[in-house]
Amino acid sequence: MTGDPLRGTTGHRLTAGLTVGGRVVVRYRLQEGDESGAAATDFLGELVARNDDFLVVDTKTERVKLIRADVIAAKDVPPPASRPGRAHERVSADDLERVMAKGWQAVDQGGLGDWVLRAAEGFTGRANSALVVGDPSLPVDKAIDFVERWYADRGLPPLFQVHGPAGSDLAAAPAAAALLERGYTVGGGREQWERVLVMTGLSAAVPPLTEQSVPVTADAELKLEWLMTYGEQRTIVPGVTEAVLTGSEGQLFLSVSDPQSRRIIALARMAIHPGWAGIFGLWVHPDHRHEGLGSTIVSAVAMVARENNMPAIYLQVSADNTAGVAFWRSLGFTVHHEYAYLARPAS
Repeated sequence: MTGDPLRGTTGHRLTAGLTVGGRVVVRYRLQEGDESGAAATDFLGELVARNDDFLVVDTKTERVKLIRADVIAAKDVPPPASRPGRAHERVSADDLERVMAKGWQAVDQGGLGDWVLRAAEGFTGRANSALVVGDPSLPVDKAIDFVERWYADRGLPPLFQVHGPAGSDLAAAPAAAALLERGYTVGGGREQWERVLVMTGLSAAVPPLTEQSVPVTADAELKLEWLMTYGEQRTIVPGVTEAVLTGSEGQLFLSVSDPQSRRIIALARMAIHPGWAGIFGLWVHPDHRHEGLGSTIVSAVAMVARENNMPAIYLQVSADNTAGVAFWRSLGFTVHHEYAYLARPAS
């Protein structure tokens, strides 16, 4: 708290949780009502900046600078609908990729126009790749040069995430074509990176929990036992993994424990967004597969989503994981779009 008497007002508290870079709606008190005598008005757009005193919001028509103390109400809102369909279908691939990037935040992040540059000491491809979305503000070749230097400065190989419609030839995208000319390959030698499906579904369509469902624990904090069990499915980078897992605006760590040993035998991480829930790292211990634990955790995620006004759910699964794709389809999920990683082949 500073000496400024306006700071710490209701308006400051209401805007403290807004996501910079996200889409927001702000109800704002007018100092002297407008011509119609209105005492307040609403601004809908991207929150591009926030400091102790002001918010800066890009609306469709203008950039506005708002005094935080004069904010009456404010909240994050989902991306706008850009095509017909149900809640999980009508958002564009670009907008959904932006949402998903916020659900898996890298520890080191930069930008090049609309492209998002992410680094996390090699922990997961998503947190260590350039998200090719929108306009990089430079010609493609110069943008690639910039990204390559950005990763070289961090001692990491450059990696690009390129997306497109389901079933499309991702190599035909302008950025992908330029990368292939430089010797990059789709997948960079990893089959699971050659084609990743983004699947979405309605939280209301997921089968509900029943009285026979095993208990599911949902923690807002990352517990050591959850983290150690998560390490059974992928390599943990101490400090970095924890930062990525807890780096979103909101997340829950769900788990099922064996009643005899009390050890975690199934888990998943749920990312929380306005209107959307994300599912990451769903895993069931090999000794307990085919017992319905995975679907029980997904049902628990859907229950939380329904109760918190999140009608849509997203997840990512490698296209070569046929069993995994079939599992998600059985719960009502469909392919929204797909992406691939482009990298230089490992020597």
